[in-house]
Order: sequence, then structure tokens, then C-alpha cells
Amino acid sequence: MNNQHRGLWVRASLPRPFQKLLNKEGSSYVDLIIKTLVVITLMATVISFLGVFTTYLNLNHMCRRVVRVVELEGQIAEPVYDVFYRLKQQTGLSPEMTVEDVAYCDEQNQKIQLRDTFTITMVYSHAFTLFRPSFTAPIQIHIPMRESITGMSEKYWKLP
Repeated sequence: MNNQHRGLWVRASLPRPFQKLLNKEGSSYVDLIIKTLVVITLMATVISFLGVFTTYLNLNHMCRRVVRVVELEGQIAEPVYDVFYRLKQQTGLSPEMTVEDVAYCDEQNQKIQLRDTFTITMVYSHAFTLFRPSFTAPIQIHIPMRESITGMSEKYWKLP
């Protein structure tokens, strides 16, 4: 009936190329593929971050073991360095180890008296690889890690 007076409320039809975009056939498959790719990418990112946490746990383990050996030995001596180098080989890490806040009762042999405290600090820089292009060096972020553990000597030294 009155087709001429439709006014502004009439739906205008889209040009032909845009009408094909409104066709919904197969769109659920495209959505599924995109969602699957996003989930796989997120899972790969999470798995790659697990390497950082594993490295930190290995550094913590190394530091705890070295502290325990120093506590039992009562000195910074060859058994301490043996354990440190063995753990370096086992974990593949090569941290720098320092002994801090220690009062030696025998400076020459680095003996720590019973109930005297000391701190072992290990510092390591983990290289987290973001991207590994085939034509150049990988793009990495270096994550600094530092672990400090305080121990107490369990050995009594009888001094002359």
C-alpha cells in the first residue's frame, strides 16, 4: 500500500559484496578453528614459562643443598665445592655462589663455630627465548634470579 512514505525506518539493503559476509553458512567451523588456535597458542606460552619456574626451583635446591653441607661440615671446604660442582653438572645451571654474613673462628681454614650463622647466595641469569628465527640469533629476555639462604653451623671447633 503506501510504499512511497516509508521514511527513515526502512531497512536499506547492503551492496552485493557485503551481503556475502552476512551469509552464516560454515561460520561455526571458522569460530572453532580460531578458538583452537588461540588455545594452542596460550598452552604453548604457559609451557614455555614453566622452564623459568623449573630453573628457579633448581637454583633453590642447589642453594639448600650447599647450605646443608656447610652446616654439617662447619666450614667452607672441599666437600662444599664438590657438592656445588656436582649439582651444577646435574642441573645444567652455572650460578655464582658467594658466602656472606659469616664470622670465621679460623680465618685460614674458613671454619664456622657452632651456632654461628652464614648466608649462601646464588645468582643466575636465565635466558628466556621469545622467538627463534631461522636467519638470525634468537630473541631472548634474560631473567635474573637470586637465591639467598641462611644457615647455622652444627659443628663445634676446639681452637688451640
